Amino acid sequence: MAYDAQEVETRWQKAWADAGAFEVEIDHSKPKFYCLEMFPYPSGSMHMGHVRNYSIGDAMARFHRLMGSNVLYPMGYDSFGMPAENAAKKEGGHPHTVTHRNIASIRADQERMGYSYDWRRFLATSDVDYYHWNQEMFLMLNERGLVERRMAPVNWCVDCDTVLANEQVKNNRCWRCGLEVVQRDMEQWFVRMTEYSDELLDEIDNIAFPENVKAMQRNWIGRSYGAHIDFPVAGSDAVIGAFTTRPDTIFGVTFVTLSPEHSLCEELCAGTEWEADWRELRDECARMSEFERINMLKEKKGVFLGRNAINPLNGEEVPIYAGNFVVASYGTGAVMAVPGHDQRDYDFAERYGIEIRRVLVENDGDDPSTPLSAAFEGYGPMVNSGVEGFDGQAGEAAKDAVIAALESAGAGHGTVEYRLKDWLLSRQRFWGTPIPMIHCNDCGTVPVPSSDLPVELPLDVTFSEDQSGNPLASHDAFVNTSCPSCGGVARRETDTMDTFYDSSWYFMRFCDANNDSTPFDREAIDYWMDGGVDLYIGGIEHAVMHLLYARFFSKATRDAGMNEVGEPFGTLVCQGMLNAPAPYCADCNAEYHVDLADSDCPTCAKPLGSRSVKMGKSLGNTVSPEEMVERYGADTVRLFMLFGANPEAGMDWSDSALEANHRQMFSIIDAVDAALEMGDSASPMDEWLMARLRVNQGAWRQAMLDVSLREGVMVSHFEMLADWNWYRRRGGCDLATATDYLAHWVPMLAPATPHIAEEFWQRMGGDGMLASHVLSELVESSQDAPALAREAYLRSLIDSARNLRELAERHSEREISRVVIQTAASWKSELARDALRLHSEDFDFKAGGQAHVQSLKIFENEALRGEIFQTWMALTTGSKKKRGRVHSWSDGERALVSGELEETAIIAANSDFIASALGVTSLEVYPVGDGEDVAGKASVAFPLEPGIAFL
Repeated sequence: MAYDAQEVETRWQKAWADAGAFEVEIDHSKPKFYCLEMFPYPSGSMHMGHVRNYSIGDAMARFHRLMGSNVLYPMGYDSFGMPAENAAKKEGGHPHTVTHRNIASIRADQERMGYSYDWRRFLATSDVDYYHWNQEMFLMLNERGLVERRMAPVNWCVDCDTVLANEQVKNNRCWRCGLEVVQRDMEQWFVRMTEYSDELLDEIDNIAFPENVKAMQRNWIGRSYGAHIDFPVAGSDAVIGAFTTRPDTIFGVTFVTLSPEHSLCEELCAGTEWEADWRELRDECARMSEFERINMLKEKKGVFLGRNAINPLNGEEVPIYAGNFVVASYGTGAVMAVPGHDQRDYDFAERYGIEIRRVLVENDGDDPSTPLSAAFEGYGPMVNSGVEGFDGQAGEAAKDAVIAALESAGAGHGTVEYRLKDWLLSRQRFWGTPIPMIHCNDCGTVPVPSSDLPVELPLDVTFSEDQSGNPLASHDAFVNTSCPSCGGVARRETDTMDTFYDSSWYFMRFCDANNDSTPFDREAIDYWMDGGVDLYIGGIEHAVMHLLYARFFSKATRDAGMNEVGEPFGTLVCQGMLNAPAPYCADCNAEYHVDLADSDCPTCAKPLGSRSVKMGKSLGNTVSPEEMVERYGADTVRLFMLFGANPEAGMDWSDSALEANHRQMFSIIDAVDAALEMGDSASPMDEWLMARLRVNQGAWRQAMLDVSLREGVMVSHFEMLADWNWYRRRGGCDLATATDYLAHWVPMLAPATPHIAEEFWQRMGGDGMLASHVLSELVESSQDAPALAREAYLRSLIDSARNLRELAERHSEREISRVVIQTAASWKSELARDALRLHSEDFDFKAGGQAHVQSLKIFENEALRGEIFQTWMALTTGSKKKRGRVHSWSDGERALVSGELEETAIIAANSDFIASALGVTSLEVYPVGDGEDVAGKASVAFPLEPGIAFL
């Protein structure tokens, strides 16, 4: 068969599109399967990371269609965001133009790969018919009390000219541009997702996310049980509220620390000698992000604020400090410091000469006066309390006792705190969903009526590189409006929504993407989202951003009566990185652009090496999908991506591996050609080939169901071909058998390489399109075992003998022409059969094995007793590293050993084939003891492990 990938692939892509092969509607007669990749930002052409992600999703969508499922597999684009705005500034255009040009490019690339999307459901979040419903659902959240506008310190990226959520700050840098982030106080819109903190945390145990993603979400939500304690300020009416998870250490408090931004700081030190130092610390902290202050502080430092706080349980006065390690957004922004039992407080106290007091000991009876050389952070009995009733209490009982005392004194209470904060939604940029709120001098802030939606972004804005700020704020036609409540002059909100809002519900819109009256229909959403998106594929980098926001959104819409499901995703697969070599300096621990390959490090001047790192434009170690598809075809590229590694694993780009996969494609083509040209010539190998088909199809189904795509492709594209080639080598040449084999093999090829599979299907005269075919399930038969065991034994024998022949040739002065194969001695075969019989009867070999062996007739031969015991132990008990053989033999191997198939007879019956495979003219076979011991008796210990000698 002449194979022109460009012609075949584009022809079938058009045929699928013309037939609407992947268009689906609600169908309760079939199981549904919703397959989705995290939709891409349309930055231009598709890159190889995209190709890997979508090839995984498409293979799974096609597999589930073959399984008879009603498969929803849509595609859209997360098209709002700063990159389009920046590109528009560079070219003096509009983000809308840039975005749709990029969408056209990436969509063309996706179509050329043959991905089986239902393109009728296409959406782009920057299109008004999508962000209209963003605004509608914002109003819903507002009506339900889940939207709030308030002043707050925010993370500000100067380069992107916008606010960033905590989740978007990585190592104190903007997740988009990589520049450092600063802190500013601004009035912002928040979504109150903390209302769902407990449910978001508790439901993690019940969702099929990878454990590392679950751990990241648990840590981000960060639920802590403890106490709120009020510390009055001495000589003042002010009170410092502090949250602690260790109320049992309250008698060890020797100072209180406030965040430098805390509202009390200025009140406490204004006009004093301490004010200047506090202001300097506050300004320094304002230049750092919350992330940096929590995770990256080089030194923990503080300033005394000139006042004392009062411990509410013992009346002791302790100094009040402002410290850079306390952040305003966690807890109350104040910390009760216990240096004896918190290492951070211990280090601070040592630096500033503050008392370190022991109030817990590790064990009952420990000396409470023993000084501390480091903080004891464990739980133990309370000591040195100074208040009756506490010493000796430990753990939860101690915590409960302190909380009870605080509540009795009106000085505190038990409470729960969360690390999770409300979702900061506001962004000071143009290319995002306008927040549908209006500011009126008389009525305050009021929502845009639903009937007036959508609030559309103006398309007449001109962008330039010297612009700063948000163009919406200076666009009079957009800003100036009338109040929907009083009709007076008003101004529109000019903040736009965080783009993570767009991606927090797009998977629900796909269920009913063309609905022009509501975000989605209840029947459609409950059908497709039953159990969530069945398979969701994307990067681990979204674990605490997109995935958490989407989980919140699904619960909020559920509570609004819009859908049944509360968890949006069934199975989550986080695909690994696609890597390629880049110049690397070990001394600097830095990668450089590929242009610097084979040169010296620009930093330290030492010769650069190389290492495999994530493909990226910044390093130039990318490979063009378009170029690879043009050279090899889409199917070859898809096969390489799926065979290179399982989805969760990282994989390295390899030109040679791609070429090897291309050769494999042509080997499959040759096999199908040969199969279609066979005559009618039945043989015993027909039974074996169909038995192998049943085994392989079962393994392939399970691998695909487990999303173990490498194992699935190994079966469909490699093992099935290897079995076919063995069938041909062994003389198989029957058209009816070949046709039956192809009828199941070709559909198995389709998930990874759909174009060539569809071409094969047409050539075979298959019914309809393979894209719509449902593959019947083959059931393995117990009658398959003998045929499978026979051929498996022969293949193993030949493989072992070939390895031995190479060794023999190196040590032989004469040309090798003869092979002698010695099978196990007759008494060993009898012993093995006896062990198998007992194994089937659940015999206790450890308890009764020795007595049983001693009762056998063979044991009367005193010369063999030692070898008999060794053989019996190896057969039944084994060793620490290897189980006894009767426990590990397959059904087919047991059939051989039990005598259903006799191994000496198998070798003799196939002697010509074996001799030819081994390149010898003579083959002899007999059990040890029945002929010349050329192989050496000691090398033949067990059945299925013959001794082989080349002569």
